[in-house]
Amino acid sequence: MVEKKSLKRVTGSVFSILGLLLLMGCSSSDPGTPPTTRSFNSSSALGHSHTVVINKADIETPPAAGIALTTSSASNHSHSFAMTREQLQAVAAGSTVIIVDGSADGGGGAHTHSYSITKWF
Repeated sequence: MVEKKSLKRVTGSVFSILGLLLLMGCSSSDPGTPPTTRSFNSSSALGHSHTVVINKADIETPPAAGIALTTSSASNHSHSFAMTREQLQAVAAGSTVIIVDGSADGGGGAHTHSYSITKWF
């Protein structure tokens, strides 16, 4: 016959092992699902910068016409931002593509910004 003390020790050990396994599962180094969009920061010009948000889907399956976006607003203006299908395909293949946005007259004069676009997923 099994003694109560032995049974308690075995049961306690089993629960301790289960708890440890559960904690190990929660501390996984898996980064999870990458975001479906990413915000890219521009270079600075005339004391300010902008951001542009690109969709993962546009990198994975580039539209034939490419993409045309508008940057964030800073110093009371924004810029046009465009990428061709070929540029999007290059990013999908792992290349870094430098994009210069459309000129805008704001924040002290006509100017542009550049963006370094990379694959994030």
